[in-house]
Amino acid sequence: MSGKKKQLFRSWFCRIEHEIMLPFVTVGILVVCAFCAISVYNGYTEKLKDRKEYARTTIRGMEADIYYLQGKLSEEEIRQKYKFYHDPAVRIMAADGTVITGDEEIPDGNMELLYADSGNFLGWRLEYWMDKKSFENAILEEQNYVIVGAVASLLIIVQVSVFLAWSLTKPIRSMGAACKKLDENKDGFREYSFPETARKDEIGQLARTFENLLKNLDNYTKMEYTSRMSSALAHEIKNPIAGIRSGIQVLKGRVERPGDQMLCDSMIKEIDRVTSLITNLFTLSVKKDSRKEKVFLEPLVRELELFYQKGLKQQGISFSAEVSGQPSVWANGDELRQILHNLIGNSVKALGKKAGGTIRLEARAERERGGVMTLSDNGCGMTREELERAAEPFYTKSINGIGLGLAIVKKLTDQNGGFFQMESQPGEGTRVSLWFPAGEEETDEPDIDSRR
Repeated sequence: MSGKKKQLFRSWFCRIEHEIMLPFVTVGILVVCAFCAISVYNGYTEKLKDRKEYARTTIRGMEADIYYLQGKLSEEEIRQKYKFYHDPAVRIMAADGTVITGDEEIPDGNMELLYADSGNFLGWRLEYWMDKKSFENAILEEQNYVIVGAVASLLIIVQVSVFLAWSLTKPIRSMGAACKKLDENKDGFREYSFPETARKDEIGQLARTFENLLKNLDNYTKMEYTSRMSSALAHEIKNPIAGIRSGIQVLKGRVERPGDQMLCDSMIKEIDRVTSLITNLFTLSVKKDSRKEKVFLEPLVRELELFYQKGLKQQGISFSAEVSGQPSVWANGDELRQILHNLIGNSVKALGKKAGGTIRLEARAERERGGVMTLSDNGCGMTREELERAAEPFYTKSINGIGLGLAIVKKLTDQNGGFFQMESQPGEGTRVSLWFPAGEEETDEPDIDSRR
């Protein structure tokens, strides 16, 4: 076999539909062949049994006739009666070895002795022979329907196997074609979805998993880009901006006109906003192991309540906090505080200027999950698609936002061994639940008081 033919042969077997079809066809052929063999064998056995029974009955009948004739005819007369016996399969030999009827010579290898008896008063040996070749040909002719049925069954098995292989591999081929199109897509992974996700079987599960993988890959790509960009920005921009801010503060002390002072305040505010952006980018990009301690949640919650309650009240937003029991978690206190600040800031943005806006922060201890915190609001809420993408870097509905708040929340939560869950309905509000390990580990460092 040439190299090209070998390559074609290997490529044929490397296709999934052929890998599925081949076992079906092989098993089908084996089953059909086994059925044919058993059918022919059983047919041969049953027919041979019937033929032997016929031979025995024939010879016994001849013995009974000879017994009936013994008192009426002489041996010579009986010999003449049986000299031209009509059945060629019967061979009669006298007591002296002479052949009365049948072949003189011993039958060849194609003949098989089915039954013999010499229990008559004359001492004759009565034999019944069978032509094996003719018998086998007759059996095969009778089994033709079995062979025809076997061939038809094989054709059906091949057709069914081809159909099954094609049907089972159709979604895989579809996913392969989708991946090929995806490879040619320059707009990113997010915009592509697989139609097979609607299936309830393993193929649907595979499609959904692959789709989620693409989304995670898209997020990872954005995170890597953010990491590189933020690292450069943090080193190249942060220090010059700090110098500019200090210069504007000095300039503000020297100007006298109120309009110039307001301009300086506005510039400082914008500089602080840029600094916050750089800090968030740096937080999102830096990979580190958080220094964890036992953090009591009640002091932290009360701190946030005191910090936000009065200021939000002036904006028409009601802020409330509640702590059940004495919950504690094993986490980094500063990062935990930043998580809650980001979530509260998102709730404030979601409420906007809505009348009767409320934000509620709750903390409780759970035996199985450790410390649990929930933050809920009655803001604008999110659609299902928005909820799925909420934690993506740079995804935001706000014109003025950049979409890093929840991305930072997710990263800091993961760094501290916790996880969070978001529930939201458009026009009804959003609820964020945070779980962290219980603060039961021993440490040489003092517990965080969280009231700084």
